[in-house]
Amino acid sequence: MSNKKYRVHLPTFESKHEALDWFDGLRRIGALPAEAELYEPDSLDKDRHGYTARDLIVGPTGDRAPQLAIRNQPRPRRATR
Repeated sequence: MSNKKYRVHLPTFESKHEALDWFDGLRRIGALPAEAELYEPDSLDKDRHGYTARDLIVGPTGDRAPQLAIRNQPRPRRATR
């Protein structure tokens, strides 16, 4: 994968983890390289580039701090009845 990063705006997903499920599906079928990762923008991305909470970044694995990778963040628990 090149060092180029892509901004993905996610208005159609309920959560960043739903976006990760979609992203992983693209990796499984070969539409994205295995070394691509989905990250949350950091404060510099938000300040410099105007990214919002609804934006995620596709970049090379290890390109950003591990805690910014969506797959490294805990999924919220679903309410049980």
